[in-house]
Amino acid sequence: ILTNHLLIICLCFCKKPKPTLTIKPAQHVFRREKVTLRCDIYGEGVTSWRYIWYKEGSTSVFRELQEHTFWSVTESDAGKYSCEGSETEGSRWSQMSDKVTLTVSGECDHLFINTQTQV
Repeated sequence: ILTNHLLIICLCFCKKPKPTLTIKPAQHVFRREKVTLRCDIYGEGVTSWRYIWYKEGSTSVFRELQEHTFWSVTESDAGKYSCEGSETEGSRWSQMSDKVTLTVSGECDHLFINTQTQV
């Protein structure tokens, strides 16, 4: 019976939380726009995370904060991103987030609409 109790405790406390990665203002943006990637991790009992960011095809971690902002995004910033986290004061890790694709297109031409009517 003691073994069953230990298994239940492990199931409650050992499951790694899965981060959610969001891109604002959108996943498809135009060159020179400001784009922010954000990694949210909700783990029971963990108040502080260190964030690890990955871009598909790159071997290096490019950021360790919860958010990463491209102040003037370019086509070279396009790609599939993911994140994970490690507990700041402890040894707990999250799962890896799902990959999210950032698409960058050429600059958006401004569209002017004349709303004046002729009488």
